[in-house]
Amino acid sequence: MRVFKFVIILLVSLTSYSQNFCKTDEHNRLFFEKNINHYKGVEEKIKKYIKNNQNKDGDEDIITIPVVFHIIWQEDKQNLDEEVVIDQLLLLNECFNAENSDTSILTDTLKDWVGNFGIRFELAHEDPNGFMTNGITRTKTINPHFSSYNNLVKKSNYGKEPWPTDRYLNIWVCNLLDDLYGYAQFPGGPIETDGVVVDWQTVGNGIYPWTYPSLENLACGKVLVHEIGHWLNLYHPWGNEPFGCGDDYIPETGLQDGPIYSSDQCFDTLISTCNSIDRVFVKTYMDYSGCDCMVTFTTNQVVRGLASLHTYRESMINNYKPKPNINYLEETRINPTLTKGLFYIHLPNYSGIIEVFIFDIGGKLIEYRSLHGKTINIFDISNNGNGMYFIKLTHNNFISTKKILKYD
Repeated sequence: MRVFKFVIILLVSLTSYSQNFCKTDEHNRLFFEKNINHYKGVEEKIKKYIKNNQNKDGDEDIITIPVVFHIIWQEDKQNLDEEVVIDQLLLLNECFNAENSDTSILTDTLKDWVGNFGIRFELAHEDPNGFMTNGITRTKTINPHFSSYNNLVKKSNYGKEPWPTDRYLNIWVCNLLDDLYGYAQFPGGPIETDGVVVDWQTVGNGIYPWTYPSLENLACGKVLVHEIGHWLNLYHPWGNEPFGCGDDYIPETGLQDGPIYSSDQCFDTLISTCNSIDRVFVKTYMDYSGCDCMVTFTTNQVVRGLASLHTYRESMINNYKPKPNINYLEETRINPTLTKGLFYIHLPNYSGIIEVFIFDIGGKLIEYRSLHGKTINIFDISNNGNGMYFIKLTHNNFISTKKILKYD
C-alpha cells in the first residue's frame, strides 16, 4: 500500500452527519443481501481487472458515455430547462476530468492524489429507435414525490422506463422525499433499473435560484457527480457498513466512521476514530462534505471506477456512435429581418450550442451570446442606431451570416 505524508494533520474526531442525503448504500444492500454470491462475484471480477491493468488510471483514450436525462415533473418548476441540464453536463465533465478549478484548495501533497477518469459525458443524439434526440425526455407524473425503495420513477405508470441500459447512462430527475437527494445502482444489479436518480433541485451548476434549506451547500450539481461515482462502483469512504468503519477499497481515504459534513470548514485530513493510525482524506466527491469541499476523485477511485466500467459497462463504450457533424445553422431562422429593435432567433431542437455575434455596419461587436436549451431566443437592439446589422452564427465548424435592418 502506498504511504502518504500529510502536510496538515487535524486532530479532530469524525462526526456523523445526521442527514443521509444519499440512499445508494441502502438501495443496493436490499439487492446484494439477497444475492450475496453475485455480490462477491462482482468484487472478484473487478479486483481481477485491476490486478491485470495496474497502470491504467485514466490516461488512456477518452471514453464517451451517452447520457439520457429523464425529467419527471408534476409542477412546472420541476420541468427543468435544457440549459440547466447542459450546465450540469459541463460540470460532470469538469469533475471527471480533473478540470475543476476548486482543486486549488488542496495542499500540494493532496494534489498528488487527484485522479482523472478521462470520461466525457455526452447527451445522447440518437434514441433507441434511431431517431434524433437532444438526450432529454419529459414525463408529467401523478406522483408528488419518489423514494429509493420501489423505483417507481423508473416505471411508465409513474415515471419513465429506462432506455437500454447497455447503451445509455439513464439519469432520472424528479422530486424526491425531503431527506433524499439521490441514489444510484452499483454495477451488477438488475439491468432494468440501472442508472442514477437525483432530486431536481440538485441539478445544474449552483447558479439557479432553487435550493433545499437542508441542502444549502449541496445544490451545485455535485450530488450527481457523487451518484455517478456510485454507478461506477465507488463506495462512501466509510464503506458499505451502516455504522461506518467499512472498507471502500480505496487506500488513501482510510477507514472512516461516518460521513463528514463540513460546510463551514474544509478539512484536509482527519484522524480516524476507527483506529488511531489512519488519516482520513475528506475532500472527495464520495463524502458528504458539501460543494466547497467535494473537489476531487482520488487516483485509486479512478482505478476502481474504470475497472467497473470496463467489466460491467463495457457494452456502453463499445456501442457508442459519434455524433454526426450536422450543419444545424441551415435550420436556424431569424424573424423579423426588418425590425424596430426586437427580433427572434429560432433554433432547431437538437442543435446543441450555437454562438451568436451581432455586428453593426462598421464591424463593431454589439452583442455576443451562447445559445443552448431554448428553441426561441429574443434579442433587442432598440438602443442602437438605425441601419444594417450582421448576425454571425457558429456551430461546430460551420459559420452562417445573416442580415437584419433596424428602423424607427
